[in-house]
Amino acid sequence: MPTSRIWLIVSRVAAAVLGGYVVTYWAGAAVAKMAMEWDLLSRADAGMFSGLVQLVVYVALIIWVCATASMRKAWLVVAMLTALLVGVTELTPGPRLAERADRR
Repeated sequence: MPTSRIWLIVSRVAAAVLGGYVVTYWAGAAVAKMAMEWDLLSRADAGMFSGLVQLVVYVALIIWVCATASMRKAWLVVAMLTALLVGVTELTPGPRLAERADRR
């Protein structure tokens, strides 16, 4: 097997597994934070819901990375999704402390 083909496979697996893990982490954090900020769910329910969203995001990203023809496109999309989700998570104000105490 040619060396370039091996690196293509390694890159695809890394993008699917490691890139998918990073995107999944930040997707869960963004969903939980937004659900609590918009008073849609309690803290515990937001955590459970974000776990379900993470499962769907991880599986969908793995399938998409394996199905895409261009590894450059796959890495670019993974990087842009990560940047977008980090921005949403970090720039969104969290629930106020008084509201957190009421929900416990």
